[in-house]
Amino acid sequence: MRLRTKRLIHSASLLLILLSVMLSGCQWIQDPKSLMSVPRLPTEKANLKSMIASQLPEGAILIRPTSSDDASAIRVTDLNNDGLADTAVVFYETPEKEVRIHGMVFHRDGDSWRMVVDFDGEGIKLDSVELIDITNDSRLDLVVGYGSNDTDLNKGLVIYTFTQDGINKLFEQPYSQFVIDDLDQNGKNQLFIVNNRRGQSPVLTAFDYQNGKMVKLNELAMDKEVNMYINMVSGFISKDHKGIVMDASAGANYWLTNVVVLNKDKVLEQVLSDDMTLKPYFTTSADINGDGIIEIAMPETPSGWDRLYESYEIPYFTNYFQWDGSNGLKLVDKQYRDYLDRFYLTFPKSWYGRVTVDTKSKKDEILIFVDQNTNEKLAEIRFFTPVMWDLNKEKWTYLSSFGDKIIGIISKEPLKLNKGLPKIPELNNNESNSK
Repeated sequence: MRLRTKRLIHSASLLLILLSVMLSGCQWIQDPKSLMSVPRLPTEKANLKSMIASQLPEGAILIRPTSSDDASAIRVTDLNNDGLADTAVVFYETPEKEVRIHGMVFHRDGDSWRMVVDFDGEGIKLDSVELIDITNDSRLDLVVGYGSNDTDLNKGLVIYTFTQDGINKLFEQPYSQFVIDDLDQNGKNQLFIVNNRRGQSPVLTAFDYQNGKMVKLNELAMDKEVNMYINMVSGFISKDHKGIVMDASAGANYWLTNVVVLNKDKVLEQVLSDDMTLKPYFTTSADINGDGIIEIAMPETPSGWDRLYESYEIPYFTNYFQWDGSNGLKLVDKQYRDYLDRFYLTFPKSWYGRVTVDTKSKKDEILIFVDQNTNEKLAEIRFFTPVMWDLNKEKWTYLSSFGDKIIGIISKEPLKLNKGLPKIPELNNNESNSK
């Protein structure tokens, strides 16, 4: 009897607690719509946006860089590494004035912001903006790339250092592509610029900050066949080494990739021969598999498509290689990437060396991936009309849509598709032939 009484008292207590929580305005289960609502801006951010709006000249518009990874219009940063986001940088355009590009720097005082400088930029386009420590004093610097409407012309790089009341221009240099990195991993960032030069070999130049100014360390004349470098990234190119990976146009019908390191003498040096990275179309090098190492993208013609078809008809594979630390490359990822970037799929390693595409395939209708040794079907991609997709969608996995077509896939084993790893229905040869 006592036990039963205690249980009743305990249950009543829990009920009272739940009632008091509900009456106080808290909820154990939230309305899904409330979970999707956009949170209100903190006071300081609202104040910053208001201050920026009040300082913009009439007719001016905020602009974003076209080539930076961070395409924010407002960049708020911890300038001196003290844990407080106390500096904001914005750029704006005045299309009707002689000087089109301008920048503003704001400092924070408590919850409010004040503008400390409004400065003129260069050129007519904002190509890139980076906040990075290039002077190696534990304070961030402002690195800005300005461009023009003529893509054949080099752009202009300007490095600014921040002061209490504004900015100082530290360095100016023309560039086609640039990166800032600590390639020799000694704790100091350096600047690397490549300039495309019409009728001459492009030149890669290394700069270092010494005694209050940027100093040229050394330069490397790049391949004579290169017309222009289109993509340039830096970072780890193997587990222990950092370098620069540069994708280039090298003629009317081919492209190549160069890999450059700082050797033991701190001199720029290419580590791969040109013929190792020649390719029939442009591919972008990047860390494709998220392992922190940059991969070189190389097209591969599937077996059976070598001499029978025009280049635009070939459903190329894309192989991603890493530098092996010596004079070669090692394959780390193999994909089929749609030529219009509508989808991509990553092949399992068990398919390496045997997967090809049936020559009856057509890139915008049907793609059949087969084992070149046994002719066994491994996967199939098909382009459906909406009506046919509704009839077949239970057997297929959605990949993408384009115009009036829905793209689906069916596979013998799970594949990594686009950004995820969805469940794929098992392949049934008879069923997969029905539309």
